[in-house]
Amino acid sequence: MDSIKAIFKKSADAIGYFLKYKKHLYIKPLFFIIIALGIVLLSVYVYKNVIHEPEELITMDFSEADDEVSYDFSGTTVALDPGHGGEDPGAPSKYGENEDTIVYSIASMLEQSLTEAGAEVIMTRGADETVSLDDRKVEADLFISLHSDAFDDPAISGFTTFYTYPNQEDFGEHLNAALDEHSLLFNRGNQVMQYQVVWQLDYPGVLIELGYLSNEFDDYILNQEDYQDEMVTAIMEGIDSYLKR
Repeated sequence: MDSIKAIFKKSADAIGYFLKYKKHLYIKPLFFIIIALGIVLLSVYVYKNVIHEPEELITMDFSEADDEVSYDFSGTTVALDPGHGGEDPGAPSKYGENEDTIVYSIASMLEQSLTEAGAEVIMTRGADETVSLDDRKVEADLFISLHSDAFDDPAISGFTTFYTYPNQEDFGEHLNAALDEHSLLFNRGNQVMQYQVVWQLDYPGVLIELGYLSNEFDDYILNQEDYQDEMVTAIMEGIDSYLKR
């Protein structure tokens, strides 16, 4: 114990001697260090309080949207096809639910809105049900398949409407235009594609890619209930526009 105390005493004495008699060795470097530190602190202060404008928190709020519109879709049968489901979860999500859950949530809200508007609605699958592509073929006046896929490239973002036959193109155009009014994502257009759920139909049917869960922004907003509701509003507007054409 005494030896430890002796070591500490010698160390303290050495430090004291150095600080007292060797000022010429450290005063100048210490001076420049203090000056440099002062410049850094002053620069940070000027940047934060004079140059830099504080960030504003960006939030998505659709509560102040236009007044609710009343639709009359009486006599129209609409088939809603929430993609994937059951044993097939679809594209994975980092921020919330996988594709099958997201599109079923939107389809369920859309089913309620369509029913309130007087339409007959056919859902191709239940919440946790596995349904083959063949079995998604149903008889209706309009068919809408909902998806939120994924790409290897996470930079790819946006929504797309897909159709197969000429008699489906117009329906796709109306849905695409309505989505363009409400979506926060890039509009990738109304494109021809040989998706089975659409090509196996002989009436107007469209597959909608609402976004890509491989993209962080798409993934985030598609998991927000307010944004899902906004997509329902867009699709309702698209159907109404198409029926009134």
